[in-house]
Amino acid sequence: MDMLSKIIIIFIAFGFVFLLFKPKKQTKSKEQKQEEIYLAYLEKMRVQLSHIDNSEKRQAKKIILLQKFAKELEFNLFFDKQEVKSLIQKLAEY
Repeated sequence: MDMLSKIIIIFIAFGFVFLLFKPKKQTKSKEQKQEEIYLAYLEKMRVQLSHIDNSEKRQAKKIILLQKFAKELEFNLFFDKQEVKSLIQKLAEY
């Protein structure tokens, strides 16, 4: 074997060793991810509504945000239809 093929084999071997021994990421449970998503939407809502003093304008903006969130959550893998409905109800209480 020539020198180039030996170097390629060594790099491939190091690559396999690296992939075998690299630390595994801790995966989050479905409930943890749902809670993170809920808190993110709650924060978005708080930021969007905090500067609106007029209650009618605030309510209209809140409805628009809830509709947008519901549409986004419809395609989220962590939520089924019932969970989306309960999350939107929780957000509506804000």
